[in-house]
Order: sequence, then C-alpha cells, then structure tokens
Amino acid sequence: MGKAALFVPCYMAALRPEDGRHARRVLERLGDEVSTIVGPCCGQPAFNSGYRSEARSVGRALLRAARGHETIVIPSGSCTSMVQHYLPGLWAGPRGESIKRMSDRFIEFGAYVAAHPNVAEIALRLPGAVAYHDSCHGRRELGLTEGAVDLLEQIEGLDVRRLAYEAECCGFGGAFTLKEPEVSVAMAEAKLADVASRGVRVLVSGDLSCLAHLEATARATEQPLETWTLAELLDRALA
Repeated sequence: MGKAALFVPCYMAALRPEDGRHARRVLERLGDEVSTIVGPCCGQPAFNSGYRSEARSVGRALLRAARGHETIVIPSGSCTSMVQHYLPGLWAGPRGESIKRMSDRFIEFGAYVAAHPNVAEIALRLPGAVAYHDSCHGRRELGLTEGAVDLLEQIEGLDVRRLAYEAECCGFGGAFTLKEPEVSVAMAEAKLADVASRGVRVLVSGDLSCLAHLEATARATEQPLETWTLAELLDRALA
C-alpha cells in the first residue's frame, strides 16, 4: 500500500468540498493510505496580484503542513503549477533550492492517478458522453492533456468528445475575471458554445476554478450544463 497526502485547495474546500471527498475515495480505491491537508492556500491569488511577500508567507504555511509527506496530491492543475513552478522562486539561494526539492513532492491528481501502478487493476465504467476542458496551467505548464484524456478513455461506456478549440482559455484566470469582466465572460461563452457543439451536457476538468466560472456563465445564459471535476468523474466510474 502506498501513502499519499491529499491537499484540498482552499477554493475547493470553500466551494465544493465534496470534490475533495471524491478525490480521496479514488485514491483509497487505488490502495493508497490517504491523509488530508485542508486549510492552507498555495499562495497563487496573492502571487498573481503582485503580493510576493504575502504569497511567500501563505506558501510557507502550506509547505509546513506538507512536511513529513513524500507525495502530496493536488486535485488542481492551477495550484500544482503554483507550487511546482512559482513558489520556489519566492526564495533566493539555498533556501529556494530547498523549497524546490520540497515542491517536487507535489503532483497533480490526474497525473498521479494515470501513473499509479494499480490503475489498470480497478474497473472503471460509466455510460454517457462528456467533453473535457484543459485548464491553461494544466495544459501549458504541466503538460497534462493527453494523460487525462487517455485516463478518461479507459472508462468503459464513456464517450469522450474533444473540443474543437480545446487549447482556448475558459476566461477565468483568477483576478482576470475581476479586472476584465467583459472579456472574461466572452471567453467563457465561446468555450460553452464549443461544448454545446459537441452535443454534451457534462463538462469535465481537472480544475474546479475553470468549472465554477463556466458553470456560472452557463447559468446566467440559461445553458444546461453539468460540471464534474476529474475526481468526481472517476469516483462515479468506480461506484
């Protein structure tokens, strides 16, 4: 049995805590002994707004909470990218190198599941059709696209429909949606039109932040849409 710590991002704990539970159940079905880290933020909101000192303070709290764990799984490409690529740069010299070694212990949920030695031994079945949306961080900074789609295609009965413009951003971008709301909504509407053109009503992503933005836009425009995190989809497929 392997050991993994599950870091539930702060926005997930606040908006849809059940997605953290979905992720935990999937890891347990893979045979892992799972502990949970809930509470700290990865520091991304402060970092993206230019508050590097505050981001360093918040990130330090997360690293402290993760101390003692060799593998920390994050159900968010956005948060994983922050920890792996940006958090170490907030410290200079040997301290930054030490932080980098620690940040390398963090891995995105879908990547962890796809590479797990037991994933081929569990039965995954879920009839229906879904579209898959990449987050920008997941696609461009972590290279998660094909691994996630390959994982979905292992699910018996599931029709995975690729989006025509799958590389396009959903329009969220954290503070971007507040600073440029009209552009943000227009980008979300374009993404939703792409989803509708695939003939599906379920959209799956590794990032709840993208899904929350798209779901809110769909609700405002009265477009029928269900949004599932990758963790929820896998949990449903295991049921």
